[in-house]
Amino acid sequence: MKEIKLAVIGGGSSYTPELIDGLIKRWLREDFLAREIALIDIPEGQERMEIVASFAARMIEKRGMPSSVSTWTDLKEGLCGADFVISQIRVGGMKARWVDEHIPAKYGVIGQETTGAGGFACALRTIPASIEIAQAVETFCPKAWLLNFTNPSGVITEALLKHTKAKTFGLCNVPISIKMGICQALNVAPEKITMDVSGLNHLSFVTKVYKHGKDITDYVLHSPLLYKYLDEVNIGREMAPFLEAVQVIPATYLSYYWARESSIQKQRADIESGKGTRADEVMEIEEHLFAMYKDESLDEMPPELKKRGGAFYSDVALNCISSIIHNRPSLEVLNVKNRGSVPGIPFDAVVEVTCSVDGKGPSPIAQEPLPTEILGLVQKVKAYEQLTVEAAVTGSVEKAFFALLNHPLIQDGRIAADLLHDILIENQDFLPLFSGKSVPGFTDVTSQ
Repeated sequence: MKEIKLAVIGGGSSYTPELIDGLIKRWLREDFLAREIALIDIPEGQERMEIVASFAARMIEKRGMPSSVSTWTDLKEGLCGADFVISQIRVGGMKARWVDEHIPAKYGVIGQETTGAGGFACALRTIPASIEIAQAVETFCPKAWLLNFTNPSGVITEALLKHTKAKTFGLCNVPISIKMGICQALNVAPEKITMDVSGLNHLSFVTKVYKHGKDITDYVLHSPLLYKYLDEVNIGREMAPFLEAVQVIPATYLSYYWARESSIQKQRADIESGKGTRADEVMEIEEHLFAMYKDESLDEMPPELKKRGGAFYSDVALNCISSIIHNRPSLEVLNVKNRGSVPGIPFDAVVEVTCSVDGKGPSPIAQEPLPTEILGLVQKVKAYEQLTVEAAVTGSVEKAFFALLNHPLIQDGRIAADLLHDILIENQDFLPLFSGKSVPGFTDVTSQ
C-alpha cells in the first residue's frame, strides 16, 4: 500500500476530523496510508489544534490505523518531508468573518464569507498568508502538492498560481455536494455519475450530467429534483424555466445574484432580530463541536459536524491524492488555470472546471462555451477576482476600489469607497501593504 506524509495547515480547524475520517476509510479499503499526519497552526490556534489532534488520535486508534499525528506551530518543522499539503486557514479567525459579514450589511449590500465585499475583505487578509505558505512549501517540501481549501478558494488559488511556483490547485465542496444530491435522488452510486462543470468558484454551472456515460441533463433539469434544489438554496423554483432554457444547474451561491433583494432582506431581518449572521451561527456550532472533541470518550466523527458546512471536501481532496499517487485518472471539479478550457475567460485565469487528475496532477477538460445569458456574470466576477489579487499583492487602494466596484453585488462608486474605507480600517493589523494609506474622500488612514 502506498504511504504518504500529509501536512494540514490550519490543523486546528473543526473540519479536520472529517479529513481524518476520510483517511481512515482510504486505509481500510487499502487505497493508501497517511503514515504521518502533521497538523500545523499558528500559536494562537495551538489549543484548538491540540484538541483536534487528541481526537484524531482516538479516531485512528479505534480503527487500528498505523498512523502518527503530530502538531506544529513552525511551518518548516511541520512541512519537511510532506508529500501533500492541505491549506484550510482562516486569517483573523471567526471574529474577522463576523466583521466581514457586518460591514456590507451596514451599507445595504450582502455580507457573505466568500462572495462580494465580505469575500473581498477575507481575500485581502488571506492572500499574503497563503503566498507565504506556498513559498514555504516550495522551500521545505518542493515536490509536494498544495491543495488549497482556504476561502475564497478560487481567488486564493489564482494568487498562488500567479505569484508562487508551488504545485497547487483549489478545492471546493459545492460541486461534489450537487453531485451527491443527484446521486441520492436517483439512487445511484457516485462513481456512476459524472458532470461537466464550468465557471468560477462559487459561481460555477453544471452543463452536463451523465449516468453510466449517458447524457441525462435534460431529465435532471425537468425533474422535481431541480425545483427542490432551487428552493433549498434560496434561488427559487420560479427560476427553473430560465435555467432549463439555458441548460445549466447553478452552484448554490447564484442565489446572492438572482435573489439579491430577498437575500438582503433576510440578512437585515436576521441581524435586527438578534439571530445574527452565519458567523454567529458557526461560532455557536464550533463551541459545541470543540466541547465534543474534548470528550475523551468520543472516538468517531460526530454527526453534528454536518451543521458546520463543507461536507464532502475531504472526499475531493483524497480522491485527488489517490489519483496522483497511483497515477489512476479520475474526474474532479477543481480550481485550476483555465488554459482555454472555459471559453471567454482569460487563458491564465483560475476557473472552476471539470479536470482529469492523474500522476501529473489536474488537467482542465475543454468545455463548451457557457451561454451568453450566463457568461456575462461570470466575466464580471472574474474581473473582480483578478483586481482583488492585484490589490492584495501590491497594496493598491485604487485596485481595491475597482475590485469592489466591479463586483455585481456592489456596482456603486460611493458604496464601494465606503466599504473599502471600513474594510481597511477594521483589518489594518492584517494588511501591512496598505499601511499609512487612505481611501480618497476620507481623512483617517491605516496605522503605520
